[in-house]
Amino acid sequence: MFRPIAFCLFASTLLISGCVNRTPPAPTLTQTQLNIALSETETRLLQSMAQQCEKWQARQSLQSEQLQKIEKQQREIDNKLTSVEDKLDRKPSVVAAPTAAREATKAAACPPPSETVAGVNNIGNKIVVGRVEWLWIEAVNRVYEARIDTGATTSSISALDITPFEKDGKRWVRFRLSPDDTDDSYEIEAPLVRYVRIRQASSQELDRRPVAALTVRLGKMTEVAEFTLTDRTQMSYPILLGREFLRDVAVVDVAKRNIQPKPEIVVGKEQPKPVSKTKKQ
Repeated sequence: MFRPIAFCLFASTLLISGCVNRTPPAPTLTQTQLNIALSETETRLLQSMAQQCEKWQARQSLQSEQLQKIEKQQREIDNKLTSVEDKLDRKPSVVAAPTAAREATKAAACPPPSETVAGVNNIGNKIVVGRVEWLWIEAVNRVYEARIDTGATTSSISALDITPFEKDGKRWVRFRLSPDDTDDSYEIEAPLVRYVRIRQASSQELDRRPVAALTVRLGKMTEVAEFTLTDRTQMSYPILLGREFLRDVAVVDVAKRNIQPKPEIVVGKEQPKPVSKTKKQ
């Protein structure tokens, strides 16, 4: 009787000892140890943030240097363009098209008098123009003097109160045309071709200007020409004809003026009423 009881007690002891977790418990952190651990974690975070800031500052410094290099290169290019423009402006005469001079030379070293009399004024299929010529403008049906400027790429005309708008799904521009030094201006509308950026001689900034298409006549030649719109009321000649207008059609003789005959206004065509330049009526 004693032996079965002893055996049961022994077996129970083994089972109880097998269920007991023998892993030692984790030590509890004191307040001091916890503060030290938090301080170390904060230090590591601050060091990581400082490293990130240093990398960001280095990247910003590199980008700033690259931007300065680009700006320097841009200034050098602008200076070269200005130098080229100055050289073109200082030239005493320029043939509008490179082929015009060669064709004129092949035709004759000196054109006969019959090619330079009033009403002809041609060299081959090119017209000869002086430094100033009469220009008929269809929009106002009037004739004005225009300066021939081979140093300018685009033609330009004096315009006030420039307002772009849309007409039949296309771009147009409304403005007051002021083509001479009088107080008269004429409100007209014309197709808006594009915008160009012009650098002023007195400024390094680019001026964005609209370009309008106008029908004009020089001598016997009628063309739809593109004109940059800007206020030229303070200029000696509010109308300027540039190389794009002269290319392939004209040869320039800056020693003369008004070589081509003065165009006639179109009889029966309406002329818009003038509006004061200083105050719209």
